[in-house]
Amino acid sequence: MISFENRLKSLKDRRQGTRERALLDNNLSIYSQSDVRSREHYEELSESAPIKYAIGAMAAVDSRSTQISIEEGERVADTLISMLATVGINAEKEIQGSVALDVHIEGHSDVDMLILKSDIVLVQTPKIDGSACVASDARPMKDIIRELRQQSETKLTSRYHQAEVNCRGNKSIALSGGSLKRKVDIVPACWYHTHEYQKTFAKHHKGVEIYHKGDHKLIGNQPFLHMKRINDKDAMYSGNLKRVVRLMKNLIADMPDYKKRIAKNLSSYDIAAIGFDMNDQLACPTYLTLALVEKLRAHLSILVEFPVLRDGIRVPDGSRKVFDNENKIEGLTILHSEVSDLAKSIYRSLNPYGLDVYNSQQLLQKQIFL
Repeated sequence: MISFENRLKSLKDRRQGTRERALLDNNLSIYSQSDVRSREHYEELSESAPIKYAIGAMAAVDSRSTQISIEEGERVADTLISMLATVGINAEKEIQGSVALDVHIEGHSDVDMLILKSDIVLVQTPKIDGSACVASDARPMKDIIRELRQQSETKLTSRYHQAEVNCRGNKSIALSGGSLKRKVDIVPACWYHTHEYQKTFAKHHKGVEIYHKGDHKLIGNQPFLHMKRINDKDAMYSGNLKRVVRLMKNLIADMPDYKKRIAKNLSSYDIAAIGFDMNDQLACPTYLTLALVEKLRAHLSILVEFPVLRDGIRVPDGSRKVFDNENKIEGLTILHSEVSDLAKSIYRSLNPYGLDVYNSQQLLQKQIFL
């Protein structure tokens, strides 16, 4: 039986930092009886713990905390770009990932910053305009971006000597501690001008090729198309897509370790794709937010039971299937069980003396006004 009182504490600590951290940040003794963290809307509800948890888990992290993450990522990226220029490497920055999409679940979230060569790009051939590709650097692009990666490691290690600069990651350089307010992941890459980008010149059609250090290769990705499609569908359904994505991510974060290890086979892209695939099931007014718990439960149930429907789901940019290995199906099963437990706990809190095990209509009709 899940204790949602305990999970509410975990949720608050994740969203606002622990009480002890908040006291230290405000120069107060950790032995103080006070809790300087602000109370959020979900905490003020006169509802049961499962309902408060569901509403809180779907809510966006405080906008100021998110802005601090973005500002810190941009500050580190700008510093690196300036240092790279001293050795003749021209680069530019872009933000990607959960913070950029506002589907992160931690107040002190890591931020992903792409560092891209700005003076040379990869182009999907044959070029739409029929012209030849003439590169200013004759080296293979993977060698050019390896140099970008190597110089980034050198520059960041020398500049942030009081922080931990972890260069062991294959795709990113992770910085944390020291003067940094957030963990920042620097991701060396280059632009990839797809055929669609050559036709439209729309940023969301621009691809990137991320350098993989261990394999010395470039890995294609379309983060801006992913973000555009998520943002467009989220706007269509009044923010409900991002609500269900945050709910799934929080549920996974709060699982016991033996479950979490399995559920985390689902990446952030996979979780976003599951919510993206709900389509019109995302339609409900904000005062019926709890209906999203039931709609997500029903959607996951269908995906668990019907492989043919599950196999058709692709990530929002269309680049690959979501359920491309058995480990992800196991993760889906665990996630479905967790959402079902939440839905049943909400139902029992609404009907403490009811005889039914579960009645979905209770969640579909329960009104919550924030």
